[in-house]
Amino acid sequence: MSKQVSYLKHVSFIPDGNRRWAAQHGILNEKKVYDQGSDIASDIAQAAFEAGADCVSFWAGSYNNIIKRPKGFVGGLEDAYVRLFNKLATHPLIHEKQVRVEAPGEWRDILRPDTQTAINEALETTKNYSAKRLIILLGYDGTRERGAAVQSLLSDQQSVPKNIQEAADLLRQHSWTGDLPDVDLIVRTGAWQDPHISAGFLSLISSESQLAFPQVLWPDLTPAILKEILDDFSNRERRLGR
Repeated sequence: MSKQVSYLKHVSFIPDGNRRWAAQHGILNEKKVYDQGSDIASDIAQAAFEAGADCVSFWAGSYNNIIKRPKGFVGGLEDAYVRLFNKLATHPLIHEKQVRVEAPGEWRDILRPDTQTAINEALETTKNYSAKRLIILLGYDGTRERGAAVQSLLSDQQSVPKNIQEAADLLRQHSWTGDLPDVDLIVRTGAWQDPHISAGFLSLISSESQLAFPQVLWPDLTPAILKEILDDFSNRERRLGR
């Protein structure tokens, strides 16, 4: 993907449709399904970086996905996480483009020790990189993030906002994702017949986000389809209240 979108700083993906894709292809093994999904993420991230994005984020699992789903489902998901983060720790794209891998969310409280080890190794390996940022949201829920931000703000006796804007800024500073750039575009696969955002997704940094609902399930998203999405995004008129 050669064309760059000058004002695309942060593109975020909600990779919906993995299990529907598996059903269509007769795949019953949970691990195989999510391994396929994580492989797609590498190609999509590279295409987004080449399009000019400084920050690319993926919602890899909500808090409820991990604590409320059946044990077999969660086991397959965690195996895919281990594979994904092991891959990120050594992936040429990560080191050539100096990409820092980050993982906001509550995964430290709810994932297996071996999964946590794989995640921490990728974070540690890339912690000194600063050219690009790859965000894997794990055990993440935007509603819970807002609640945690309010708790943190209330416990900080020195943070007393003087006006509404300062209160909004302080809430963002106390959030898990507040230091990320505002999201320019959210791409959700698998939801074109029911376009929506779930669980307050990145709500503290997406107030001006554009949305895209391509008519594909996540494993069928390709760099070529992403190019079409970004070309459409670049042609949209963004007035931002003006």
